[in-house]
Amino acid sequence: MTADQRLDQLEPLVSQTLAVADRHTAQLKQIYGAVNQLLEAGQMQSDNTQFVLREVSELRQDMNREIGGVKKEMQELKEEVSQAQSMTNLRLGVMENSLSIVGVKVTDLDAKLDRILGLLSDSK
Repeated sequence: MTADQRLDQLEPLVSQTLAVADRHTAQLKQIYGAVNQLLEAGQMQSDNTQFVLREVSELRQDMNREIGGVKKEMQELKEEVSQAQSMTNLRLGVMENSLSIVGVKVTDLDAKLDRILGLLSDSK
């Protein structure tokens, strides 16, 4: 086989190989572009996620402050209710004593009225 014949056989093979290489290069450029787009989208998603996490963290801190305030108010209300209950119990005790005294006085008054009525009925 002469050099020209060998060159004629190699030329289509080299041409096909270069065509395949060109297609692969074009595909690699497309893939590179797609990967860059994915990386940009991933970065945006990462930024968005970080923003959401920061906001959630701030909301959680705000909620904890609010809950702390509510707990404090609840404790104050419990103390006020406890004091009011103590005062109510004290007043109820005083009223019970007063009612007992009134009951004794009514009984005493009833006995005196019976005695007066008895004296009045004897004198007739």
